[in-house]
Amino acid sequence: MLGHGGFLLIDMMRRTSALDLLCQLESVQFESPVAIQQRQKQSLTNYFDALRDCIPLYANYHSFEQLPVIDKAFANRHRECLMNPGYSGKRMRKKTGGSTGEPFVYFTGTPSQSYLWAGILLSWRVTGYRLGEPVAFFAGSSLFGTGYKEKVYHKLMNITLFSAFDLSQERMRSYAEAIASGGFRLLYGYASAIYQLARHILASRRPRFALRGIVCTAEVLTPVMRETIETAFSAPCLNQYGCNDGGVSAYECELKQGLHLITTRSYPEVLESGKLISTDLSNQTFFLPRYDTGDLVVMDDNPCPCGRGFPLIREVIGRSNDLVFDQAGSTVHSEFFTHMFREDGRILAFQVLYDRCNLVVNLHCREAENAWFIYRKRIQAALVFDNISFVENLSFVPMANGKHRFVMRVDDVDAALAATGSVQGSEKTAS
Repeated sequence: MLGHGGFLLIDMMRRTSALDLLCQLESVQFESPVAIQQRQKQSLTNYFDALRDCIPLYANYHSFEQLPVIDKAFANRHRECLMNPGYSGKRMRKKTGGSTGEPFVYFTGTPSQSYLWAGILLSWRVTGYRLGEPVAFFAGSSLFGTGYKEKVYHKLMNITLFSAFDLSQERMRSYAEAIASGGFRLLYGYASAIYQLARHILASRRPRFALRGIVCTAEVLTPVMRETIETAFSAPCLNQYGCNDGGVSAYECELKQGLHLITTRSYPEVLESGKLISTDLSNQTFFLPRYDTGDLVVMDDNPCPCGRGFPLIREVIGRSNDLVFDQAGSTVHSEFFTHMFREDGRILAFQVLYDRCNLVVNLHCREAENAWFIYRKRIQAALVFDNISFVENLSFVPMANGKHRFVMRVDDVDAALAATGSVQGSEKTAS
């Protein structure tokens, strides 16, 4: 096991300093909130000075608070204007997957890349993970690359990839056996994929796992999902949240009372709507000041009892475009459905599909043939569709990168379900 050596070699290859930054963050996280705020204030001052000096678009602003909020569309239109011509370090091209709005190309430098991995490793360290121990990655294309360099990095980090694109019973059986027999100490990946694997394990012969913990990322982790995962793997399940284009990196500690937001990297602002606006203070390669992440969060005014000084995100609600729009112009967020179903012990997971005229709620249930007319009446009171129906235990419609969306707008609901191999008419439909 290479341990620290493998990570040092990766830093040398990438010209990053993730390992040094990880050591710093492990110490800084236990500083007082006031001390951390002072660090952030100085970083924000330096960032704003560089922004005005390097980017003519912002030369006439006199304070950071005057800056307008920008989004992906703005960044697409002004990409060349946001590039720092004076940056001489390594520049990395990134592209969003387009799953949460308009995709766009942006750039980061080695400081941001160092923070990205230091934040991920910090979330792993909370479980007791030690550098170099075997890690199982269970995700899709948005979480790991498949190029030659990525394969080398994964080898040095002792990471084995398990694809979230194939969740057949046969494949999940082989995944469970491989994770158990491989002596993996950490499982990291999409919350929905790990949850589906956990459900499979609980429904079959459970192998013995050696995991220190599970860290879920990229998607909302619900209480039901966490409980199921912890029961299946007999290990704590923690949450991790990131938005790399906005410089957002947050992790859950062992108390599970919220996500610690690493504010030495980013300057976050939460609007009255709950929308998270963030500035990546470590990225002076490509400036994105006051960037709309598209996420909705609820902050906690109280510090975490664990003693860490980073501010707490009490809840990541989801994406601001996880909305259902009906024919009358009314909208509800996916949380409308989450709160409606969360106390119903029959329901394990759900997905809402809708097109211009139809809305279908696909419920994964412990037992089939349930009556859902009460929920249908609640939805009818909030939204107008020609047809609102419920189906049970059909395959969820996946996104291109393997992530699960609780709410999806599609061109045709029946066609979307058919593409997964599901046949709506074969299951009970409440109309």
